[in-house]
Amino acid sequence: MNNLLAELYDIEGLDGMSWWPLAWGWWIVILLSFLTIALFFTYYYRKRMFKRSWKHEALKQLSALQHNLREDNAQATIAELSQFIRRIAMHQYSRLECAGLEGKVWLEWLKTHDPNQFDWERKGQWL
Repeated sequence: MNNLLAELYDIEGLDGMSWWPLAWGWWIVILLSFLTIALFFTYYYRKRMFKRSWKHEALKQLSALQHNLREDNAQATIAELSQFIRRIAMHQYSRLECAGLEGKVWLEWLKTHDPNQFDWERKGQWL
């Protein structure tokens, strides 16, 4: 029996696991985390820049005009809409090009410069 006990030896612990190099799964998690963070900041930055732009203000003003449109103040709202469209045109193009236009000339100018080809001459008579 003593011989058997002499053959026993202490179990040594395993070597410590190294954190580096990481397994492929961890690299994928890290990459997806960075990608998610980058997309979040890109979305936030673009949203913030849009809110600072003139386009955001224009959409807010257009929404306010739409909410204020009633039968009793339709003529005043259309006049405000006409001024609003003119301000946008002067922002996009030069003041000399579009500020002094009135009537049919103004509607023709809108038709030629509208990328959506809206029929301003026929449907924009109220302006």
